[in-house]
Amino acid sequence: MKGEKVAGVSTKPYEASTMSEFFRHGSVEERRSVYRMAAMAAIDEQKDVIRSAKSEEFSIAKCKM
Repeated sequence: MKGEKVAGVSTKPYEASTMSEFFRHGSVEERRSVYRMAAMAAIDEQKDVIRSAKSEEFSIAKCKM
């Protein structure tokens, strides 16, 4: 019924993960460096994809000639 407590159900809020805890309590410099590392990793991945696509284009173009 409404208002009854269900056995085994926790009433405390969810536990924070270590990453969310870090971003909640980490310094601005630490957060900035983590964002920067993630951005640089994403940019490097994009460059690798572009390089591989270009090399495939060149090999396909050579085969057609």
